[in-house]
Formats: sequence, C-alpha cells, structure tokens
Amino acid sequence: MLKFFKKPSREEEVRTWTRRLRSEQRKLDLQVSKINREEQKVKLAMKQAVKASDLVAARMLAKELIHSRKAVSRLYAAKAQMNSVAMQLQNQLSQQKLVGCMSSSAEIMKDMNALIKVKEVHEAMRELGKEIQKAGIIEEITNDVLDDALDNEISDSELEVEVNKVVEEVTQKQMEGARVGISKLPMKKQDEREEEEKESEEEAELMAKLNALRTS
Repeated sequence: MLKFFKKPSREEEVRTWTRRLRSEQRKLDLQVSKINREEQKVKLAMKQAVKASDLVAARMLAKELIHSRKAVSRLYAAKAQMNSVAMQLQNQLSQQKLVGCMSSSAEIMKDMNALIKVKEVHEAMRELGKEIQKAGIIEEITNDVLDDALDNEISDSELEVEVNKVVEEVTQKQMEGARVGISKLPMKKQDEREEEEKESEEEAELMAKLNALRTS
C-alpha cells in the first residue's frame, strides 16, 4: 500500500519559512562583517594616498568607501524587511487560529517584492515567495528584476561632498590620535619638543592636502 507524505500544517509551514528567513539574515550578517573588514583596509590605503599627495587614488578609495557603506545600508534594510515578513507571518498564523483561515497580505507581498530585488538573497527569496504565494498569503510576485542600481545612485556633486567627508573623517582621526598622544606626556624634553614640531608640521601638511583635495 502506497503511503503519501502528510501535508504540513500551516503552522509548520510558517515555522519553516521563519527559519529560512533567519538563516538568510545570518548570511547577510556575514556579508556585512566582510564589507566592514574590507572598509578598514580601504581606510588605511586612503591615509597612505593622502600622505603621498595621490589625490586621484584618494578619490577612488573614498568612492569605494561610499559604495561599501551604501551596500551595508542596503543589507541592513533587507534584514529589517525579513524581520517584517517573519512577524507578519506570525500575525497571519494567529489570525488563522481565530477565524480559521489566513488572508492575503499586501504588506508581506510588498516586502517580498523588495527582497527579491536584492541580489544577495534573490534566489532564496524568490523560492520563498513562490511558496508563500502558493499558500494564498500573497498574490503573484510582480517584480523579479534585480536592483543593481542602488549602490550607483550618486551624482557628481553628491560624490564630491561624500568624498570630502570621508577624507576628512580618515585624516581627522589620525590628527586627533597624534594630539592625544602628546597630551599624555608628563614632561617635555628637547627630543619631545622636536617630535611635537614634526607632528605639527605633518598635521599642517595633511590639512593642506585635504584642502587641495576639496578644491581640485
């Protein structure tokens, strides 16, 4: 006699979908950590470029930082949307227990459409969307096009502003560190005074390079 697998209950389906959403969130966390590690390397390279008066390289590196930060923001937004989907699925399940059925959810559909456009989770969210659609919770997914333009949505004028912000952030931290180091010295010997003068000259040089970067 043939035995057929028992169809999972709606509660079991929601539990499975939620686990998958949590799994994808962990993957996004790993990607964010990787981007942050790379950002530290770029910042170091940018300091070196500014010191060497290589303003072309500094601009390129600053632009790379901007794009990486926009990518991190996009991934955090995707995580928030996954949280929203998980909570709304639980709400739908609670509703089913009260009225005996799960109704169509425009909010879940909106979040799923947005998640499917995120390239890092595109395939996983497309498959999940199909299953949720099959369950009658959302209608047909209408937007299955990857959104690769988000990280590039920056005008030339906006880029200049952001580049200057990043350069100032990187160089300012270095100069503040030098000042803190000096303030901790209990006495000022001759060699220490000479070191202070050298650091002041380096600070002035960095500021001059920063101003050149802003106006070039």
